[in-house]
Amino acid sequence: MKRITLPIIIMLAMFLDFTASAWGPTGHDVVAAIAEQHLSPKAKKKISKLLDGKSIVYYSSWMDNIQNSPYWEYGYNKTKTWHYANVDEGHTYETMEKNEDGDVVRGLEMLTKEMKENYSELTDSMRVDYLKMIVHMVGDLHCPMHAGRLSDRGGNNMKVRWFGQNTNLHSVWDSKIVASARNWSYSEWADQLDRTDKEYKKNVTVGSYRDWFAETVENAASIYEYVEDLGQENPNLSYQFVYDFSPMLEEQLLNGGYRLAYILNYIFE
Repeated sequence: MKRITLPIIIMLAMFLDFTASAWGPTGHDVVAAIAEQHLSPKAKKKISKLLDGKSIVYYSSWMDNIQNSPYWEYGYNKTKTWHYANVDEGHTYETMEKNEDGDVVRGLEMLTKEMKENYSELTDSMRVDYLKMIVHMVGDLHCPMHAGRLSDRGGNNMKVRWFGQNTNLHSVWDSKIVASARNWSYSEWADQLDRTDKEYKKNVTVGSYRDWFAETVENAASIYEYVEDLGQENPNLSYQFVYDFSPMLEEQLLNGGYRLAYILNYIFE
């Protein structure tokens, strides 16, 4: 039987040639694992039913993996640009010309609205797909290079070396910095990061997707400035870069987890 897929999404998007995955599987699992620990009992029950007993961690990279699925031709390719939103130097998300195919901010706004306000009108398969997409895209929203410049395709065209190996700045933030910062499993990451007080959790969930993405844009700008201040062509990033940016990395993963829980609790309250 042909799968029913995302009629609203099909109307909204095609794609640019852009590397879309953020954090890599470990980073996305960390965000989902932290979120799972802060779901309300009602949200946890409804999510478990939608996902046939599987956790949101299980599906945290689904939106990347679906690109290799036989269902790709039925509409998932139309969400290719929904993993990021490019912001050039001197611009904010609000002042940047918007990608007509959609982006991570507008995609999340639409999906959340549909799940909250039009839930009863969605098919079962749409509810499941929208949930999986929200889980993944909130992680993407917090990955700095997914707010990278359009002029260099989110850091994909900014060549660097990582511990001597040729790569690009986008790839560094997809997964390389996570793997280099700590030799931990996703559950160890989640356990070690998720140790803040209630006040922190309350404060970090204030605002909207646009507010949270503005923080990611600022982080991206500071990364660009750091690399450009090195004054080198194809600079070698290694231990010092990991040391300098581990606090940002940890904060973004943690905040992404708390905010994902907040959104899912809001949807399923």
